[in-house]
Amino acid sequence: MSDLKVALIVLGALIIAGVLVYNWLQERKLRNEVSRDFIVPQKDVLTDDFYIDSDAYVEKELAGLGGKTKPNAKASVSDPAPTSESITDEQALAVLDDNALTEAASQHVAKSELQNQAPFNDAADDTFFSAANTQAVLQSESLPDSIVKADLYQQAQGVLANLPSIIHPQIDLTAILYASKTIDMNDLQALKNAIADIGLPVMLHGLDADDKWHLINENASNAAFKQLACSLQLADRGGPIAKNLLNKFQFAVEDTGLNLNAHVEWQSSGDALQRAIELDQFCIEVDQMISVHMAQNESPIHGTKFKGLAEASGLSLMADGKFHYLQNGKSEPLFVLIDTNNQPFTAENLRTNVLKSVTFQIEMPKVTNCEQTFNQMIGMAQKMAASLNARLVDDNQRLLGDIQIEKIRQQLKVIHATMVARGIMPGSPASMRLFS
Repeated sequence: MSDLKVALIVLGALIIAGVLVYNWLQERKLRNEVSRDFIVPQKDVLTDDFYIDSDAYVEKELAGLGGKTKPNAKASVSDPAPTSESITDEQALAVLDDNALTEAASQHVAKSELQNQAPFNDAADDTFFSAANTQAVLQSESLPDSIVKADLYQQAQGVLANLPSIIHPQIDLTAILYASKTIDMNDLQALKNAIADIGLPVMLHGLDADDKWHLINENASNAAFKQLACSLQLADRGGPIAKNLLNKFQFAVEDTGLNLNAHVEWQSSGDALQRAIELDQFCIEVDQMISVHMAQNESPIHGTKFKGLAEASGLSLMADGKFHYLQNGKSEPLFVLIDTNNQPFTAENLRTNVLKSVTFQIEMPKVTNCEQTFNQMIGMAQKMAASLNARLVDDNQRLLGDIQIEKIRQQLKVIHATMVARGIMPGSPASMRLFS
């Protein structure tokens, strides 16, 4: 055997040995990694008791709050309650942080519950309103004062206390112009021309020398003011203000301030367009029409008898072809009675025709006390149905019994609580503007 062959055999043996050693090392390394990753637990999590050290967890979560508050490990029954004199700044901050967290959590839960409600159905059997949701709504009705105080409506009262009461911080974007000279109507002509085609309501108020606000209209041609308040309604039933129109209003106000050498002070912070979008979403949630239908049984409803019962119940036939239920001398009805097919009622056609179905309707946001008004409407509908041998049904022509009526009543409480929490009271002038 030659030396070359011996060298090649030795080299091949070394290569094979190197490969075997390398594979062994890699297998050992992999085995060690697997052992570390899959350590046998000391306890069986399926059979042993589960325990979390809540105090340690809370301390860890609150460690990033800058040391403002430290949770106590245990509360002693014998520890005296802290007095107002003994409360330190750190303790006060801790209370404020706890209150803020609690309020944020409660608002989040309330908002989630309201958004998860099924779309309003007058008396659908598949509508489910749980006792927990009902209790949450009832509790929210007992807390409107505290909710509204935390709301922009109450926060802005100090700023807007000297402005006209019709201006509402939740639905209006308002700017005050503090002029260095008297403002007359000629100074405002350019502003009025610029905002004439915005679409949503715009109000101009002037403060006279006696510190009284006046709505500026065409009849105030000779008036002079020392301050000017410009207010734009951010949304209505048609939707939120468009971005280009919002910018147009803001530019017109700022330009007027420059022309008058006046300081312009906007009465709200944040993105006005986002406020408009949120306000429109709120309107969609609460702008509900409550409808209860009175349908004929075997025999139709005679128009003459129907008209007599309606008028005897306090309803009045108006020029719009609807029966209105008015109260306390107000022009806006609490509820109306219409033909289900939206055909206007007239004295002539009621005298000669028969009716298959009529509908009682309430516009929720325009009623001050929705539950009381709903009870009045249901009571009237039940009496008229009994006298006319008719039946009360929902939108799906299913009988409207006590259980379905109670479901509607609970949903009314949800809507009412939502409006109160927003600071827009049902039936208030602000609500009437917003839902006109």
